[in-house]
Amino acid sequence: MIKTILKLLVGVLGKRLIKAGLEETLLKNQAYITAAKQIWNVVEENFRIAEKVEEKIKSKADEFDKMLLSKFPELTKDDVAELRQAVAGEVNQTKQAVLSEADALKQMQDTNTQLQAENASLKDQLSKVQSLVISTVNTEVQATA
Repeated sequence: MIKTILKLLVGVLGKRLIKAGLEETLLKNQAYITAAKQIWNVVEENFRIAEKVEEKIKSKADEFDKMLLSKFPELTKDDVAELRQAVAGEVNQTKQAVLSEADALKQMQDTNTQLQAENASLKDQLSKVQSLVISTVNTEVQATA
């Protein structure tokens, strides 16, 4: 009976150690993500102006990888690539929302310009119809007088 209790205690303690290890890993991953976001912002600031978009993107990715690896040398290239994609996805998600709003605003401005042109054309046609009606009425009044 004591052997059974000891086996159960060893099992419970082993599971607690595993759980503690997992929590430490999760906290370490959170530290990686936080540091990756900070590095992303630094790289973003450093590469605001560039000649070509392709160079800018390639250079930013390389610079991000280099800075993250210098901060966390234990990471593999795959780990760095995953962190870069995670941070880029999060950052670009907000940029996409801003771009969508900008596209909607541009579309509304184009529609507004089109409607203003159509309104001016209709006002011109209405003015012509009114002058034609007035001249027709004047001609009829003169003919009956």
